Amino acid sequence: MSRGPAEGANVLALPEAPGRRLRRRVLWIGGSVVAAIVALMLVLLYSPLLAVQTITVEGNKLVSTKTINQSLEPLKGTPLPRIGPASVKELLANQLPIRDVIVQAHAPGTLEVQIVEYSPVAIVKNGSSSYDVVAEDGRTLSTVKKRTSVKLPLIDGKKSTQDPKVFASLTHVLAALPPSALKKLDHASAQTVDSVELTLKDGKTVLWGSDERSGDKARVLTAFLKDKKQQGVDTFDVSTPDHPVTR
Repeated sequence: MSRGPAEGANVLALPEAPGRRLRRRVLWIGGSVVAAIVALMLVLLYSPLLAVQTITVEGNKLVSTKTINQSLEPLKGTPLPRIGPASVKELLANQLPIRDVIVQAHAPGTLEVQIVEYSPVAIVKNGSSSYDVVAEDGRTLSTVKKRTSVKLPLIDGKKSTQDPKVFASLTHVLAALPPSALKKLDHASAQTVDSVELTLKDGKTVLWGSDERSGDKARVLTAFLKDKKQQGVDTFDVSTPDHPVTR
């Protein structure tokens, strides 16, 4: 019958397996790294060292810098990492001309806000004493007292302004024109979606037709307006852009 080791006998401790020691070291290092990252994130998210002190605004034309800065005033004192485009857009939601924003943070405390506005394409009479500046989708971007305040064509005519489909056709056509051509227009009108007609400031008429292929029509009209040989022309018919007619 075998017996166990006698009392008081020395017990030999076996060395720890290398693999187990390595795994424990990896776990300790990994835990330390995670803890450091969490601590760093907490510092970045809540530390007053990165709080917004200055807000710079660029790209705005229809909304004043002063108005935008007043709307963004609540962001001051907020750490930069906690501010994104969504929070900036929320504060500017009541500024109709603003379509989007691009936000960049510059440590230690500057927030740069790039404003992206809707492009105005026309003005529409609003009552008897003011004009609405409208975008391609028909939304009102601002209101002006004088027509000459903005160099945009006037959409006129009862059918043009009161029929939603006709109005949309007109704004789509005007949006297709480059600024160089748009500023030469005096007004735009249409009785139907297929009968868009533009009038230049010098009295010449542009027969456009529908808003289909407006990009091609815009290129043809732009070429005509640059061609000095067309100075004696009274009417530009670009309704069929592959075969435009002047008379």
